[in-house]
Amino acid sequence: MVPNLSLSNKEQTRRNAILNGNLWKVVLWITTPLAIYALFNYFYSFVDFLLVSLIGTDEVASVFFIDDIKGAISAIGGGLAIGGSVYVARHYGAGDLENARKHAGQTFILALFISGIIAIITMLFAVPLLQLLNAPAEVIEKGLGYYLVQMGSTILIAINSVYMGIERSKGNTSMVMKLNIVAMILKLILSALFVLVLRGGTLEIALATLIAQGFLMVLGVIALFSPKNSIAIRRKDLIPDAIIMRSIFLLALPVIAGKFLFSLGRVIVNGLAAVYGTTAIAAFGLASKLVGGPGSVALIFEETTASISSQNIGAKKIKRAFHTYGIANLYSAMIGLIGMILVVLFVDSMIPWFSTNSNPEFSTLVKAIFQFEKFSVVTGATIGIVSALFIGFKITKMTLILNVIRVYVFRIPFLLLFISMGIGPIALGYVMFISNAGTALVALTLLYLFYRRVKSYGYLDMSYHIHLEHFESK
Repeated sequence: MVPNLSLSNKEQTRRNAILNGNLWKVVLWITTPLAIYALFNYFYSFVDFLLVSLIGTDEVASVFFIDDIKGAISAIGGGLAIGGSVYVARHYGAGDLENARKHAGQTFILALFISGIIAIITMLFAVPLLQLLNAPAEVIEKGLGYYLVQMGSTILIAINSVYMGIERSKGNTSMVMKLNIVAMILKLILSALFVLVLRGGTLEIALATLIAQGFLMVLGVIALFSPKNSIAIRRKDLIPDAIIMRSIFLLALPVIAGKFLFSLGRVIVNGLAAVYGTTAIAAFGLASKLVGGPGSVALIFEETTASISSQNIGAKKIKRAFHTYGIANLYSAMIGLIGMILVVLFVDSMIPWFSTNSNPEFSTLVKAIFQFEKFSVVTGATIGIVSALFIGFKITKMTLILNVIRVYVFRIPFLLLFISMGIGPIALGYVMFISNAGTALVALTLLYLFYRRVKSYGYLDMSYHIHLEHFESK
């Protein structure tokens, strides 16, 4: 029998819906707050990008280049959060709150320790690292202060990722949405104040991010340790447990490596794009921003798939975990296509919002790259959602495999080929289409083969066809 849970009525209702309710409704219900957050996040990044564009084109290129480095470093804390939240969701779905708390606590201290060390190293060796990554001289000159502050903020982001991962593992996406929206509003107010009123630069933009993430961290830590939290972290949960920490780290390692290598690959692509000049880098970044809105909403189903499938696998409902993937991917494709069509219709009006560059050639280049990158709204979401289902099954190495294929098989080699062939900046659009579409096909093929295997032979000691009720009756 499932243990008696000390959950509020609201939380018990949510858990029961995830394990037994109509999946079409559950996926939409759990995802909606995250989708709203994704839209706010896009709006926030849009305004942030707009403010940076008021400073200058070199600053736009610097922010775009450095943010990808930040993404690579943030992947470490984010990967640990994902690994820990899978264990939390498994135990939560099985009704084992004691082990859920232990894994939450160990994830917290692990993320804090490792992200702290990495952030310090990247700050101490800032200039050599930027030079190693082929950053243009303008990027280093205009963006060094921005880089240092952003690297410091990765520690706060790691802690926030742990909090959000634990809340998502319980299906509590509404709290994640509310706290993040508050933090984003604070960030926008500070950015506008620093740039429009105080005439600051990229350094002040980074400081606004640091303050907002710090504010979010304080709220998240309070929630993590609050007695009102059903899996509140206790002091004893923070005492290092080598066995639990090792299991979390090993599960998270492929996710960390995959996300890190993916973000690092983007940095390498930016470095290769430097042969076309900072204007091309800025145009490439702007094309990505145009895709970012619908893409972020479509990809948000990745988080839903991971949390819902993990809980159902913990409750021994394998078939329901696979159904979660199918529904999530269908929703994401529909929403992504609608968003992509809207951006295509208004792309001419949107480009001036993001850039003060009035050169017609710049706008033409942005649209040329966008014509190919726009398809990543659907293909990128498909890759993410397939990876999320594999993460739910604790097959995290699939995230690493797909990210390596995406960047180091389909993206960087093709960009090098196109550059050697003398193809201009439009090559950046070509490689985005090839890498995302090619990897999506590989991901779907691997998922199909895994599904056939589980359907025929089961997963661990669980059969594809046996539901929780059969186990409870034993």
